[in-house]
This record gives sequence, C-alpha cells and structure tokens, in this order.
Amino acid sequence: MAKKTTTKSKPEVAAKRATKSAEKPTAVAKPLPKPVPAPAPVELKPPKPALKAKRVVKKAAPIRPAFTQEDVALRAYFISEKRRSNGLPGDEHQDWLEAERQIKAEFTKKKTTKKP
Repeated sequence: MAKKTTTKSKPEVAAKRATKSAEKPTAVAKPLPKPVPAPAPVELKPPKPALKAKRVVKKAAPIRPAFTQEDVALRAYFISEKRRSNGLPGDEHQDWLEAERQIKAEFTKKKTTKKP
C-alpha cells in the first residue's frame, strides 16, 4: 500500500510554491490600440430651393337659400287656406311648390335691387 500523506504543507513545499509564482510572468502590458483616423469631413449640400406653394382653390360652398323650410311651410299654409276658401282644386304638394317658387322669386328681386 501507498503511504498516506498529510495535508500539512512542509516548509520546502511552501518555498517551491513561492518560487514558482515568482517565476510566472506578471501581466504584460498590452500595446495601446492604434488610433482610429478621424472620419472624413462630410460635404454639406446647398439647401434645395423652396418649392412654391401651390395655390389651393377652394370650391365654392353651395349657395344656401335665404329662407328656411319653416318659411316655405308658412307660405304654403296661407296658399292652401286661400285655395280652399276660393274652392279651387289642388293639394298640399302643389301648395308647397308654389310657396317655394314665390319665395325664390322674392329673394332674387331683393338681391338684384340691392345693386346700385
């Protein structure tokens, strides 16, 4: 059988270990990396001339009549009352159309007479 060794270190072993560690080279200083060349200067292009703004033509809003449905309804009512009192034939649809025609005619007369 083999002889048992003890874990206690002997002075000779400690000395050998010390010399081995002294023989190992210490960290060698690495050479500095080569300097990176500066990037080439970027040539600036002259700014492009500003585009002329396109002229936006808005479509004319639809012309709204100067009267409302309530105006037409009131006029149609009076037309129907006059028609019934005279005993003339007709219905509310014809009265409505007649009221619209009359009001439009009055509106155009007012508009044309305002001009000097």
